[in-house]
Amino acid sequence: MSDSIIPEDEEDDRNWRLLDTYQTQKFLEEVHDEEFAGLFQGPAYELVARNLHFFDGYEHYVLCNRLVFPYFSLHYLSNGENHYFLDGSEHPLEMLVDKESLRLKDDNILEYLQFHSDVTFYPYRKVKFILDPTNTPYSGASAMGHHFKSLKIHAKMGLEYNEKHESFYVRMPVLYNGETVEGYVQVKKTGEITILEPVNVPLMDRSNDHKPLDYDHPHEKELLQQNLDILTKSEEGKRLYETVKSYSGEIRVVSAVGSNGYAAGKQLGYILAPERLDTYSPYQVIALAGVLRGMELNLMGRERPDPYEDKHEVVAQNLGLNLDILLELCIIIDELAKAGHDEILTKFKESGFESFYSGYKNDVSDKELLAITAAIFGLDVQGELPPDTEDDQEQGAAKDTE
Repeated sequence: MSDSIIPEDEEDDRNWRLLDTYQTQKFLEEVHDEEFAGLFQGPAYELVARNLHFFDGYEHYVLCNRLVFPYFSLHYLSNGENHYFLDGSEHPLEMLVDKESLRLKDDNILEYLQFHSDVTFYPYRKVKFILDPTNTPYSGASAMGHHFKSLKIHAKMGLEYNEKHESFYVRMPVLYNGETVEGYVQVKKTGEITILEPVNVPLMDRSNDHKPLDYDHPHEKELLQQNLDILTKSEEGKRLYETVKSYSGEIRVVSAVGSNGYAAGKQLGYILAPERLDTYSPYQVIALAGVLRGMELNLMGRERPDPYEDKHEVVAQNLGLNLDILLELCIIIDELAKAGHDEILTKFKESGFESFYSGYKNDVSDKELLAITAAIFGLDVQGELPPDTEDDQEQGAAKDTE
């Protein structure tokens, strides 16, 4: 297994640094919220940080829980003393702008746009800035077409500063409502971003107040109910939910960047959703099913290994658990597709699991599925499966999902 705790989508950025145990513990204590205590308990937390050239004194911090793989992570802006939780909205950025910490210049404006695009989510303004055509938000059959459009537009990319407007203007590729188009973007010195072309879309509109550390999701109840209504249209999804519920299991929705989930134990699970998300999402159904299966596995005594134990043992156990969860997801997603929700299958494939789903549908061997699982999650098995993942154990893991 890789020893890096750098978030998977950030591994190419070598500016991340690992903070020491004392700094990590101090940070945990300072960002702790008793209502969400399960997010901050356990021995396996590590903290990384990287410089942001556009915020004076503030850096991007990521708190990673190594107990689960891929790591469950929470993102912050921090100067080491003051911490602002990145909840998927633009509000944390606006708070630092209000503190006059923003320093926009020609050589960091693109970095600012990329960061904004990475950490904010607008469900009704489906926009992504594409700064690097080699690292684009595309997947599936249309990925190649999007990629070539990005390259073509990126070749004409331009940046200029208008003194009168006190604004930067950038021509760049933009993913807008699923299409790659040439965008024209205004960024004021105050940090406010407006897409001028292909449509006029103001992004940082300062429409809401915000607290520095705010884990609550404003639409938690509605999100859970809507996603459960879909999940339980699958017989296996319904069984899974009712099993966990019978043991007083609880799911919390956390306002956060990303869409991963965490089974904190037998009775508590967390899924992440950007703060502005207020309705059913295929990604949330997938995360919900995965976390519920993780909780059920805890009930069965199959817990995540201590990440500081023997490396091969940790790899083997994580492989088995991830394989189990993916098999469970395939069963549920197939049943939901038959019930008319094939968009969930589409998003599952686009999220990087197409190879696993294909193997599942084609009845490849358990050993092949394990190898596919290892590749998906970046578990380094050095060309062979660990010696303690023999076929009988693999088959046992698969049978547990039936």
